[in-house]
Amino acid sequence: MAANSSNGEQQTPSKPPPLPSPLRFSKFFQSNMRILVTGGAGFIGSHLVDKLMENEKNEVIVVDNYFTGSKDNLRKWIGHPRFELIRHDVTEPLLVEVDQIYHLACPASPIFYKHNPVKTIKTNVIGTLNMLGLAKRVGARILLTSTSEVYGDPLIHPQPETYWGNVNPI
Repeated sequence: MAANSSNGEQQTPSKPPPLPSPLRFSKFFQSNMRILVTGGAGFIGSHLVDKLMENEKNEVIVVDNYFTGSKDNLRKWIGHPRFELIRHDVTEPLLVEVDQIYHLACPASPIFYKHNPVKTIKTNVIGTLNMLGLAKRVGARILLTSTSEVYGDPLIHPQPETYWGNVNPI
């Protein structure tokens, strides 16, 4: 119901402010998290690291072999007490204690498939198996990313969000 003010105008009751997301109170935002980012020296990985480092409770460990990534992408974090950079190939087992894994290590460009197909496929298959095994051993949550290469060569340029490419399962 609207109330009248002293000058005769109607006032509507104001809505209470929205409640914060319940995720804000989850253990993943409140506790100190050790987060592993594979492929963290790449374009997307380094930007993910920037975002993860904004939370002062996070400790971020980046693993990269620099096959496609660059140490320069992480220059601003080198020497930071909550950041560790490890030169490592994910096709080899990795023994670290972490709470979350963001698996972005993937040389996705067709150029890499053409010039070094075995290394590219090993990174994608064995590297993923190693990260899944690590997640299982330490009880970590894992985010496995993919690339636009799963869609193949598009027939439409630019592609709208509704474009399935060559992978329409229907």
